[in-house]
Amino acid sequence: MSANSSAPYLLAIGSNILFGTASITFSRFSRSHSATWVNQLKVTIALAGFLIAFLATEHFTRLTLFGHGALLGSGLFGLFMGDYFLFRSFAMLGPSRTLVLYSFQPFLLGLYGYFFLSQTLSLPQFIAILCMILCVFAFIHERARETGKTDLKSFGYAFTGICFDALGVMLSRQAYQESPDLGPFQANATRAIGAIAGFLVLSPTFMSELAKDLTGMKKKERKQVLIACFFGTFLSLALYLSALKSAHVASLTAISITSPVWVSMIEHLQLRAWPSRYLWVAFGLFLTGFTLMQLG
Repeated sequence: MSANSSAPYLLAIGSNILFGTASITFSRFSRSHSATWVNQLKVTIALAGFLIAFLATEHFTRLTLFGHGALLGSGLFGLFMGDYFLFRSFAMLGPSRTLVLYSFQPFLLGLYGYFFLSQTLSLPQFIAILCMILCVFAFIHERARETGKTDLKSFGYAFTGICFDALGVMLSRQAYQESPDLGPFQANATRAIGAIAGFLVLSPTFMSELAKDLTGMKKKERKQVLIACFFGTFLSLALYLSALKSAHVASLTAISITSPVWVSMIEHLQLRAWPSRYLWVAFGLFLTGFTLMQLG
């Protein structure tokens, strides 16, 4: 799969739509339980899923010490620390306003791609990223008109999560650079182990506590959160790391705009309200950016 193929970007769009949909459930349970609780549950389910998928579909790839360390560090920084701050922001800002900030991540990963992967930005790719950033501002303006206020603390949580998540993506890509044959399930299982290690340091008995909490839940709530964790973590990460293996890093992360736009659509459907002109502008900018990305 070449870096210029549209396939990695289609995988990334699928990943973002799955995560965006699940984020609505993650937000609700982050408020009713805690950001840490949701993060522990999703990583535990993801680890089980990745181990099963790896054993069923992939061959073990030997990694260097650096490769193992990069993936474990990716899980520790991205899944453990990054998602903690992300879910705190979900609980305070809501999923759409939190996810919209993730479209600033290409600036961080574009620098990484330039300095460490010898990647450059063509003019169409540069314009594509600008379109998606403008899409963010259109969306923020629409939300600001609705709420009339901002919350710097909550935005601080979101940006902290973005930085840790970007570091996790960088480390995962470095592992792929060293081991091109590495499969996404083995990579994600190793990342999940890194995150689980962080949880075990904080609370050695967290798995038994999770099981107890799930047992005490209503059947409908338990089903909702487990489905969200499966699709929003296991399947979403499997698609994303498959895309990350060959895609242009900054262009790939620019597609994160699909999450907030998608979540905003769901919110409007739930409220039975027609999308505003700002949301239509956001869609137009996204489609323009994605088309230009293919030309790059």
